[in-house]
Amino acid sequence: MAFKLRSGGSAGAASLDVTQGVIWRQLLLLCVPIFFSSFFQQAHALINTFILGQFGGKLALGGVQATASLFELAVGFSVGVGAGCAVISGQFFGSHDDERLSRAIHTAMALALVIGLGVSVAGVLLIPQILTAMGTPAELMGEAVPYARFYAAGMVFSLVLNMGSALLRSVGDTRTPALIIASGCVVNACLDILFVAVLGLEAMGCGMATCLTLFVNAALITARLLRAQGPWRLIPARLRIDGRICRSMLATGLPLGIQSSLYSISNIILQSTVNTFGTDAVTGWGLSSRLDAIVWMVTEALGVSMTTFAAQNFGARNYERMRRGYHTSLVITVVVVGSMSAFLVAFVGPLSRIFIDDPSVTAYTTTMLHFIAPFYAFYSVVDNTSGAIRGSGESLRPMLLTVLGTVVFRMVWLLAVVPLHHSIETMLMVYPVTWILTAALFVAYHHWGHWLRHAEEKAEKLERPEVAV
Repeated sequence: MAFKLRSGGSAGAASLDVTQGVIWRQLLLLCVPIFFSSFFQQAHALINTFILGQFGGKLALGGVQATASLFELAVGFSVGVGAGCAVISGQFFGSHDDERLSRAIHTAMALALVIGLGVSVAGVLLIPQILTAMGTPAELMGEAVPYARFYAAGMVFSLVLNMGSALLRSVGDTRTPALIIASGCVVNACLDILFVAVLGLEAMGCGMATCLTLFVNAALITARLLRAQGPWRLIPARLRIDGRICRSMLATGLPLGIQSSLYSISNIILQSTVNTFGTDAVTGWGLSSRLDAIVWMVTEALGVSMTTFAAQNFGARNYERMRRGYHTSLVITVVVVGSMSAFLVAFVGPLSRIFIDDPSVTAYTTTMLHFIAPFYAFYSVVDNTSGAIRGSGESLRPMLLTVLGTVVFRMVWLLAVVPLHHSIETMLMVYPVTWILTAALFVAYHHWGHWLRHAEEKAEKLERPEVAV
């Protein structure tokens, strides 16, 4: 038997028990829908940009872009917390502890509602002050504020959507979130056309479309959980926060949220460094990020799949299978990511000219990808290894390693090395240098660290019966 399905509704959306069966096949079954989720999220962003650019004008597009880093931080933090909650749920699923799996599902969704409502209310009230503090140009505020307020109002739906998606993935159902996100892409495009192109609401219309799309997606995810037939079924009357499970979830999820936020901040500083090389360099940098987006989608999908695989098998205390899954995932990474990297290096010039036929921009894009693309596999090793460790519930030390490698090392390079040798090549070296160092740290920690012992100790504490006081 290649894999085992556990009841969870219709056969098409059944959960996937990966504690037995053919490992490489199960990893791909988890990975492919996650990849398409990322693909449609990218499509969602591109549709927003295209419609607003065509029908809203430069100020409307600038107003939306002025808020991008702010909401990237907020969404990244929520996704990280959701991933941490999903690890705990996945462990209960793998150990067939149905009672605690049910409590974990209801705790996680209650957390999403509480945190989401707080973020939404604070965002709607404080957006003008936040954008002012960020130094948003005055001419963009008229478009940025209404857009950001609608987006902030939708953050509660974003939290529910991301939490629900993570919980479904924790029980092996990666297909449902992908289908919901794909349908949301269609809904968003239709609403953008209505509010921006037809009604002329510009950035505010884009914000309204985003908020309503998040609401629809959150409703669909919630409906899927409400209809599930397994112990992960959501029953509104049982929505409450279990203190012990909540503490375990936050201990796993908060480091992931902080890691995502710090990584976003380092990207902002990196962008400011790119800006010093002029317009053509900035354009080439943006184009290179479009061309290699698919590589990051694959890398992220492999990392999330490894986390789900490790969580279920840790719950089943099948440590040897966790190890074999990790090694199998590394082989898949080298083959898939390595092949994509080679393709980009070979064809970056013709690909860049599809978007813009400018020799200077093409030269920058080619230089950037020639420096970066050969080393994608190293970062994918980081994602795989951290995913294998995080699946055990041990997320603090992986967070520290990631921050040290991809944030601190990067900042040191950008702020200390680049000013001494101010060239695009010196700046680009930050990627291979920090990725190789971070991959080495993770591989060493995976093989010689005591992460599994720490994870077992945490799991034992969670399993002890509560003592009445």
